[in-house]
This record gives sequence, C-alpha cells and structure tokens, in this order.
Amino acid sequence: MPTDQTTSKFRYSLFIPLILLASLSTPPVKAASLANSNKRGLNLYSIDQILRLDEKEIDIGTAALVLSRQWASESNIQRYRHKIDAMATEILERMAAKRIGPDARAIPIINEYLFDEEGFQPIKTADNPDDLFLHTVLDKKKGYCLSLSVLYLAIAERIGLPVYGVVVPGHFFVRYDDGQRRYNIETTSRGGSADNEHYIKQFKPPKSENSIYLTNLSTHQTFGCFFNNLGNCYGTIGELETAQTWYERAARINPSLAEARTNLGNIYMRKGWFNDAIEQYRTAMRLVPSDAKIHNILAKAFFEIGDLNSCIAENRQAINMQKDLVEAYRDLASAFRKQGKFKEALVELKDALNLSPEDTETLCQIADLYREKKECVSAMTFYRKAAKLKSDFASARIGLGYCLLDSDKAEQAVEQFDLAIKADPRDLNGYLGLAQAYNKLGMLPEEIQTYQAVLTLEPNLTAAHQNLGNALFNSKSYQEAIEQYALAIRLQPENSGLYYNTGTVYKVLEQYDQAVHYYKKALDLDPKNAAVHNALAITYYLLRQPELARPHAASAEQLGYPVQKELLKALNL
Repeated sequence: MPTDQTTSKFRYSLFIPLILLASLSTPPVKAASLANSNKRGLNLYSIDQILRLDEKEIDIGTAALVLSRQWASESNIQRYRHKIDAMATEILERMAAKRIGPDARAIPIINEYLFDEEGFQPIKTADNPDDLFLHTVLDKKKGYCLSLSVLYLAIAERIGLPVYGVVVPGHFFVRYDDGQRRYNIETTSRGGSADNEHYIKQFKPPKSENSIYLTNLSTHQTFGCFFNNLGNCYGTIGELETAQTWYERAARINPSLAEARTNLGNIYMRKGWFNDAIEQYRTAMRLVPSDAKIHNILAKAFFEIGDLNSCIAENRQAINMQKDLVEAYRDLASAFRKQGKFKEALVELKDALNLSPEDTETLCQIADLYREKKECVSAMTFYRKAAKLKSDFASARIGLGYCLLDSDKAEQAVEQFDLAIKADPRDLNGYLGLAQAYNKLGMLPEEIQTYQAVLTLEPNLTAAHQNLGNALFNSKSYQEAIEQYALAIRLQPENSGLYYNTGTVYKVLEQYDQAVHYYKKALDLDPKNAAVHNALAITYYLLRQPELARPHAASAEQLGYPVQKELLKALNL
C-alpha cells in the first residue's frame, strides 16, 4: 500500500482571511538572512549522520538532496540547494518589502511564488519513482503530495516558519503551527487549506492515543514517511533487499505508520516469508482497523500458507467494510476453489462481475473455474470476453489456448499462445502451452525451439528440461536428451520419472547396464511404478539375465501393466 500518493479533490478555503493579515504587525525582515544558515546538517552528506543529529540541527532540504544523490548519483547537492536558497531568498525579500516577519502572513507569499509564479504543480499519478525526489521536483516543477511537501518544508525552514509535515493514510501535507494559529497547507492544491475534519472524513485516520496521523511530525518522523516511499521506489525497480531496508527503517522511526507495515509485509510476501508478512499486516490492521484493503492482503498471506479458513474470514471482513472491493471477492473465490467448492467460488466471482462487468481478471478467473470443471465451451466464452476487452491480456489468451488444446484444436491454440507471448514475452505459460501445441501437431523442431526459449527465460525450470529431453528423444537426438535429463535431475533429484526417461534413452542406445542403473534409481524412489518394473524386465532379458527379469515382469503384471505376452512366455510366467 503506497503512502502519500493520493491527491485529494475538494474545495479549499482561501488561505488566511485578509482581516487577520491586516491585524498582524512585526518588524521588517532583513532580506536574504536564511534561518537555517547555522544548522550542522548543512555540512553532512550521509543520511545516517544527519538523522543522528538533534531535530533543530537537521536541514530538511540537505537531507532530502542526500537521498536524491543516493538515488541518482549525478544529482548535485550544492547546485540544487542553491536553487532552494535562491527561492527562499526571493520570498524573504518580498516579505521584507511588505514588512512581514516569519509568521502566518508569509504563507500567501510562499504560495503565490511557488504555485502561481514558479508553476509548481501536482502530478496526476505517482507511478514514476523519480517524482519522489527533491531534485526532480526542482527540475520538473512537479511532484506528488510528499515530494511537494518536502520542498515546502525546505523553504519554510530557511524562512524560519514553524511548518511541519503531517501524514494521514495515503496522503501527506504540511501544517503551519506557531502554538496559537494552526493552518493545514495542501501542496497539491496550490497551498489551499482544509480543516482536520476534512482529513478525518476523506482519509479516515485512526483515533488512537499514540497515532502518528494528523499530528505535527518531527523531522525524523517526516523522513520516516519519506523512507516508506523510498522503499516503494526501490521495490518498483526490483531491488527488494534495498526496499526492505528502507521499509524497516520507516517502521522503526514511525512504528505507528501503517503504510510502512503493509509495504514491509508486501516485500516479505514477495520473498516468500509469509508468516513474517502476516505479522506486519496484523500490526497494520491494529493501527488502522477500518482499512478493508489490509484485511484483503492479510487474507492473501493466509492463502499462501494454506490457512484457507482464515483467508475466507479476512476477505469477508474486507467486503463488510468495503462492498465494492472486487479483489476480495476474487480472492474468496480462489480460496473456495482451493477447497473444491466450485459452486461457492462461482457465486463470489459473479458478485464481483456485477460490481465490475468489464473486469478482465474476474472474467478470466471465471473461465479458469469452468476449465477446471472441464466445461470448455463456457470457459472459452469468458476467455474470449476478457480478450475482447483487453486484446493484450496474456492470461486470457493462454487460457483460451489451453481450452483449444483440450478440444483437439492445436492449430488454433498455436495462434492464441503466439498472441499471449507477444502480449507478455516473459510469461512462461505462453511458451509452455505453445510447446504442447507443437507437440500435438508433431512439429518437433518448433517444440524444441520453444522449450529452449523457456529455458532462456528460466534456466532452472525442471519441467522444461524434462520436456525438452522428451522432444530431443523423439527427434532421435539421444545424447542431447540425456544432457537435458541430467540437468533436470540436478534440479529435482527425487523425481523418479527423470531417471526412468534417462534409462529409456540408454536402452534405445543398447547401453543396457546404464539403463539398468537409472531404472533401479527410479524404482528406489517409486517402488510401485509398474512401467519401471516392465522396463527393467525387458532390459534384464536383453542382458540375458532372465532370473533378474522374472520378478520385475511379475511385479509389473501384478500392478496392472500390460506386459508383452511374448516376454511373459519367454520368462515362463
């Protein structure tokens, strides 16, 4: 669950009534005297060193630019800090001209300069990680709620204004608070103001004594929020270890920041640490008990560890809180399907479809359910609906391809798998389905080429090595087949089928001793495998060892294998 990426849409009051502005009086301000000039944090370039400082010694702008340089090494701290200093100096000069001191009257001047003249504005979607960083905000004059707020805080500290960061679930803004007057400042709405009641209604922050939400944040706590979003940035580019580090730091600084807990849980999920994820989600749920989405992601973790009853209960709770949470209905269906309750799963999916008739994920999940029930006609109807709504939806194409394979329409299946691969060249299921279609069509070179493509994407996929070995065997490339089976055995040494296949290649090559060696290994792993007993019986017979062949032929027959009558007769059975 990302933090600080929601731009609220509401009407803001004009900031500070003119009567109030007229009533305030302070001595003239000397222009260009920056209030942060003696802070120790100006001379430190390690975020760890900066955060060890006392609150009053941290320079927010410098700290944010240190993080910018860590993200983008070409970022020049001095150059960007000079930009902020110049902006603050310009604002101070305007304040001096109007005989305004560092108090609430400075806020309209800041807003006019930043948003009207300089043109700083919010981005529509916070999907580019670069937009978190102060250097990007200064270059593009765009940012989202947290990054614009960091700029505002950096300017405020240079002017000497008592401005603080404030967080609510999914959003960040700043607040002027001198102990007598308090104004919330929305950096995503040109500095407009809204009272706390708006945030309570819009973002539903929890009302607990130790809650971080809606309070004036310390500088450390503000950077705790920043670290949470920094984790999002590294997660976006796939650097999970770094993302985890920043989320953990965010949670240590702000233990009651639910977003840090959920994001940390999400990283643990991606790493397969499901119980650790559950712990983080439960903590987040205690912090924000009314958030339906936390119940839903907790349900996902329960699904992963096989606790289907808890998964169902959490999804039910999520739906009770948010009736239109389509994902919770889909996840409920997955749990019921896992339990073999197809009727109940279909009910949930149809409820989801009623809420969102063009949701391709739901359509595809319904199709998957019908396919599992071997109702291919119904399955294909829903796959086609999904593919029509989203032509590059690989999952729908893959499902349709498998349905066509099941219906002995391999040529049509090839077309669907090809479309799936074009839509998502990294989805292995498209290649695996295509290889199976080529197998049915007897197109061995194409089948081999497709499995080779799979192994280029995922070198450790045992099934691909095994199936490639089978295709090579069928094309009489016996040595290459043995090599593929050997690679598969390294990955999955307990798979008796791999030893059986290897033994069969050696039998065809008339290397009977080697064949026996592999067949016996297969039998050690699966003593009741009738096909292996039969293969051993034939191989021993070919080695002219009927006394060793006889018990295996008898076992194969007892286990129901159609042993050749000629072999039984030759062995006097």
